[in-house]
Amino acid sequence: GIEDLFQPQLSPGGSNRRTQEDQTRSFWGDYLLDCEENDSSVTLEEIFMFATGLPCIPPAGVNPQPRLQFDTSSKFPTANTCANTLKLPLLDNYNTFKANMNFGIKNSPGFGCY
Repeated sequence: GIEDLFQPQLSPGGSNRRTQEDQTRSFWGDYLLDCEENDSSVTLEEIFMFATGLPCIPPAGVNPQPRLQFDTSSKFPTANTCANTLKLPLLDNYNTFKANMNFGIKNSPGFGCY
């Protein structure tokens, strides 16, 4: 699935930051499930497009491998499509995470342009 596609860049185990990152990874998993089950305004394809600039996963895979990073400076997701990096916001609850992910992806520059 798309969750396995992104390699998380995590802080050292046991750190406060790592605890936040693990919680956000759990939110990310729930969010992908919601998107997959059409329980979100965003689709998995749109997440992939936002993170990589590609409309779908190529048969040969994605190079460089998409990475998941965690960002305290923004409340919304950001992406570097050249490096296939998706930065997730570190937020306290899932409802805010989901709303901000939907908003950030839907309102990104170039969104929906193929």
